[in-house]
Amino acid sequence: MVSVARRKVFMLSLLCMMMLVAACSSGDAGTRDKATPAASGEQVEATETPAGDQEPATRMLETVKGNIEVPTNPQRVVVLYMLGDVLAFDVTPAGVSGVYQGAAFEQDLADVPKLGEWFEPNREVILELNPDLIIVPSEETYQILKDIAPTVLLNYFDAPLEERIRQVGEALGKESQVSALLEAFYLKVEDGKQRLAEAGLLDKTVTIVEGGKGSMGVVASKDYGRGSQIIYEYLGMKAPDILQQEIDAATGANGLDISFETLESYIGDIVFRSSYEGMFDLSDHAIWNNIPAVKEGRLIEISFGLSYYNDIFSLDKQLDFIVDSLLSLKE
Repeated sequence: MVSVARRKVFMLSLLCMMMLVAACSSGDAGTRDKATPAASGEQVEATETPAGDQEPATRMLETVKGNIEVPTNPQRVVVLYMLGDVLAFDVTPAGVSGVYQGAAFEQDLADVPKLGEWFEPNREVILELNPDLIIVPSEETYQILKDIAPTVLLNYFDAPLEERIRQVGEALGKESQVSALLEAFYLKVEDGKQRLAEAGLLDKTVTIVEGGKGSMGVVASKDYGRGSQIIYEYLGMKAPDILQQEIDAATGANGLDISFETLESYIGDIVFRSSYEGMFDLSDHAIWNNIPAVKEGRLIEISFGLSYYNDIFSLDKQLDFIVDSLLSLKE
């Protein structure tokens, strides 16, 4: 009896010990389980952070041709016509359409392969350049080049400056630079206006002309080129009334063909003449040389190449030339 009772006590004690050990083990496991997610989480964060920070190689860009997959940071950009806008973002293209002599970016693009006129790009040369992004300004050029590399068609000729710069910035993956680029340009415009106003020149009338063989071409809109955008739009200067009416009514790049007999009424206090190699020589032209602005030395020649383009890089350089040239009339 006693031995049976002792065995019962022993078995009961052993069972209690086993339960105690199990409870302790369970507690340790619980402690480990609670610590493991934190440790594991730290490891996941350490391994995932670099991957999360790494920029994807491509991105989707919304364009007039739908969503296009383009490089996040394009390295070999081919651009037609919008050369200065790309340069303004500190991107040197791999290939560009032809550059007119005297262009604001002529020296910057001196060593960059030329692809012919912007509206007739050389497809074979572009293929050899192996571009990773192509930027074009027209449906025709888009159709020619779209199979070579991701090709972005921008609404360039009809879009205002702000929209064009935004489009180019998005295509290049440099959206963050757009605001600063535009702000710097507009501040420079305001500075130019103030300097001209202080010199008593901002309210002078201005005419822009070109040619001279038999008649004279007169710029009659704000976006004709030849400095018209800077003079009439950004600086806000006016033309003589007969011409200003044409400028105010213009809906495109308008110009007038004016005979020398009636030209004087279109010429303002100051006249800019687009100059280029081979232009008609007016040095002995009696009517031209008797127009007050010409006769009194208020004629300024502006390079066709400099004043042809209307990208922000070119506009910036045109602004410098036009303001400095006007101020020089007061010296």
